[in-house]
Amino acid sequence: MGAHARMPNRRTGALLLALLGAVALAVALLVGEPSGGASDDRSELADVADPTQGPRPGLPEVTTSPYAGVGTWLSRYRITREFSGAAPPVTPADVDAMADAGIDTIYLQPAADDPRYPGLLSTDVLGEFLVRAHAREMQVVAWYLPRFGDIAGDLRRLQEIAAFRADDQGFDAIAVDIEFTEAVELAPRNAALIELSRQLRTALPDVELGAIVLPPVVTDVLNTAYWPDFPWQELRDLYDVWLPMAYWSNRSEEGFTDPHWYVSQNIERVRADLGDPCAVVSVIGGYDAEETADDYAAMVRAATEQQAIGVSVWDWPTTPASVWPAVQGYDVAGC
Repeated sequence: MGAHARMPNRRTGALLLALLGAVALAVALLVGEPSGGASDDRSELADVADPTQGPRPGLPEVTTSPYAGVGTWLSRYRITREFSGAAPPVTPADVDAMADAGIDTIYLQPAADDPRYPGLLSTDVLGEFLVRAHAREMQVVAWYLPRFGDIAGDLRRLQEIAAFRADDQGFDAIAVDIEFTEAVELAPRNAALIELSRQLRTALPDVELGAIVLPPVVTDVLNTAYWPDFPWQELRDLYDVWLPMAYWSNRSEEGFTDPHWYVSQNIERVRADLGDPCAVVSVIGGYDAEETADDYAAMVRAATEQQAIGVSVWDWPTTPASVWPAVQGYDVAGC
């Protein structure tokens, strides 16, 4: 329990994530992910361009990380009274079932970019999740979805997340969900994303920051108008771990629904876009109740081959219990 008393120091903390490389969920948005203009020919992705830059120098080997192993996801619509009513469908009592399923990390959304809620949501519930998860030797990564219209508010909430404590226990890491494309035009959106990321890195220098990113197979090939000119290089040194949303269940194009191929391609393209062949990746897969244990076994095989440090599934309520054995015990040290 003592190891969970504060955010891990990425340089000296017990839960160190030190990178060899440079250092990615709102379901409603990605379900609506455009696919217009796509080619059905997967040959466009057969050979990902070789990265032009090497990994950042001077960083020791990857060891342990809150992003490693097996994870599940929870949004504010699952756990908070503000967004799901007086009786949220997922409660801290469900943590035991998650632990019994072999889950190492819970990815949990404690705040919303919503002017109605300037602070954290249902803080008593957040505290119970933390305490119960840590009691079962699980880690909790807080994730946040900015809409790029108020970076001062975003930064304030992210700092509140980092400072949050329950029984002297805090979140083990923070991840930023970089997928909102509405309301703010491309150039100011990119500028806001870069500025928020820089300010966040400066404000939380010792926190392991994750970047939850759209799948590059979509943004680079299937629909290049979805988020063109994504600022990979500007973000490269500001995040420690990259979490591509490799949801093969979202795809309908011939060949692109293959979990092994789709997950592999997204990991490869994240690293190619960053220019870092060993960028640390923890891949997100799924989602929905129709995905099978074989699908997740294929995801695990791809993640293992690509040396991703972790695999996770969106989200807990829609993941059949029968598929968790396919991902249990995932353990890859990275590049």
